[in-house]
Amino acid sequence: MYVPIVLGSSRVGRRSLKVAQWILQELQGLDRVATELIDLGEYQLPILEERLNQMAIPIPGVVKFCAKLGEADGIVIVTPEYKGGYPAVLKNALDYLEPQALRYKPIGICTVSAGGFGGLDCLSGLRLVCLALGGLPIPDKFPISRVGEMFDEQGNLLFLDLKPKLQAFFRELLWYTEAMKNHKS
Repeated sequence: MYVPIVLGSSRVGRRSLKVAQWILQELQGLDRVATELIDLGEYQLPILEERLNQMAIPIPGVVKFCAKLGEADGIVIVTPEYKGGYPAVLKNALDYLEPQALRYKPIGICTVSAGGFGGLDCLSGLRLVCLALGGLPIPDKFPISRVGEMFDEQGNLLFLDLKPKLQAFFRELLWYTEAMKNHKS
């Protein structure tokens, strides 16, 4: 199963990068899963002016982003919460996708915040956008509070109690992903 991780922030100094890299490392250790990090900070997608299928000259980063999500069997989105919502760079990227581009794709959402609520305020809005794209946000969520305290400077997890929570999150995401993949077959 191909389950990429979308990092929904491009901000300099973003702490969600450590979270996404840790999730990537853990997901790479699972059997039957191929994954990679789709870092929106590297894609540098311009503000949406035209849909991909209407562009006279398609932008390579847009083509690549849309193709990778099109190939995905399931998706993990890691996003920080900014002022009660998720970053504009993530909304802009998702807006490039065609309607129903995520149809029948299970989506696991990891929200991140410096505060004590783990970014839960942005979760419901992001779930609605995923549903509008035909995606299936899984019922489980993976909020990470006080992200600045969770990892050391090298990105190593300091609070090992997060690991079993991540494993439970993966179990649910992969259950839905495998079920949808089998049903499509």
